[in-house]
Amino acid sequence: MIEKFYKVKSVVFVTPLEFVGDAISLSGLTGTKLKCDVVGRYYPFWWKITSGGKALKYQKPTAIVELNAATSEDYIKETGETVLGSAGHALELKVNHFNDPTIDTTNLKVVLIENNPDCYNLLKKVIKRRWPSVSVDEAEGPLESNFTNIYLLNQNLDAAIATIENIDLGNAIYYFDPLRSVEWKAIESVARKRIKSFCQTGTEFMIFLFTSDWFLGRDEFAPLPMTLDETKWSYDEKETVTEADALFGDQEWRRFILNSNPIQTRQKVLVEQYKMRLYKWFRYVLPMPFTPKKDQLFHLILCSNYEAGVKVTKDFYDSITGNPVYLPGRVHSNRAYTNFQTAHPEIIKGLKGNRRPLEWRILWKTIKYHEGGICDYLCKDFEDMERDESKVKSSMEWLHKNKYIELLKIKNAWNYAIDRYRLNWETIKEVLAIDPPPELKPISPEEFTKFQWRKLFDI
Repeated sequence: MIEKFYKVKSVVFVTPLEFVGDAISLSGLTGTKLKCDVVGRYYPFWWKITSGGKALKYQKPTAIVELNAATSEDYIKETGETVLGSAGHALELKVNHFNDPTIDTTNLKVVLIENNPDCYNLLKKVIKRRWPSVSVDEAEGPLESNFTNIYLLNQNLDAAIATIENIDLGNAIYYFDPLRSVEWKAIESVARKRIKSFCQTGTEFMIFLFTSDWFLGRDEFAPLPMTLDETKWSYDEKETVTEADALFGDQEWRRFILNSNPIQTRQKVLVEQYKMRLYKWFRYVLPMPFTPKKDQLFHLILCSNYEAGVKVTKDFYDSITGNPVYLPGRVHSNRAYTNFQTAHPEIIKGLKGNRRPLEWRILWKTIKYHEGGICDYLCKDFEDMERDESKVKSSMEWLHKNKYIELLKIKNAWNYAIDRYRLNWETIKEVLAIDPPPELKPISPEEFTKFQWRKLFDI
């Protein structure tokens, strides 16, 4: 067993790492395995779109940046199998590109960062075994003489972020996968360098958050205290609060979470507070919950300014965890539109044939495709419907006036003057008879076994 050290201000925590062969053994069938399945599905989907796809012969520069690459293999104790970790999926895409010789991944860069020397050495060993065509010496050598477009960095996070500034990444996805959490300053550092204007596309984040550790503790890591009164905190609790301050980048979270509410309630609040901070940089934030063991909970959080990618990822997560895929309350759009017409006959005056008002089209698109019901007049799919921004603005103001959407009071990173909205499900349910999407629920190991059998026999 090897120990991994990570530092928060003056606090050093020690987390034991366990290896089986070259693989790291972490959190099980409904934890690590499902998480890797989601990432392994998303990377190719994301790359095919951002590289320009078949029409442009996949030539647009792209990059997958793994900020905590580990060994690229994960060992699943429950099944005794070794699977590709997220870094492994990135390498598989780069090197073998779906075993399709017509797909060219030349312009895809894969940047693998691992600070732990033992993990890093195993990572190189796995690459030599699984992808022998990759020159490991070149991949970990000087940037200027590396022509593999695979970069191996045995550095801490701050140093690695500085190093990759010297690599022309193009459209990029960054995966932060620490053992518990990543400091907010690291999130902001990358976002500030990459996202130069309001909800600019071309950069996506995936962030791992071990949610339950904050409330249950683990090894030497104490749970958060259940009071705001600092005089009642133990030394270990103070250290945990310090790490949480680093996670959120401020102390505002304390008044929402440091209380005696049930753990499940506080876990939800923690995730919601984290989401609100990510909205500073991203239009869509999707936390996907996983439960590797009883009472344990972690989230894989996808952050994007591209609504279609988030929708596809959520649908895939639903399909492998037994969550129902959201189909706007299973109400057909024609029936919902009839309800809309009945409530607002004045808005369809002058429309001929099957034409529908822009207000309706914006509303329906947001209901079907926008994670969290978030929207603003600069959304790309609204632009595709109507090039005149003033008309989109006017339609959204009408939706707000009629209480279909409500103002989302959050600041953006650029202090850009723009109204951001969120769906008001109370009105939508009352007028259109459409229910909101159900809350995502993690699947337990027991439920997963039953779910897999039902899928196998199509029950």
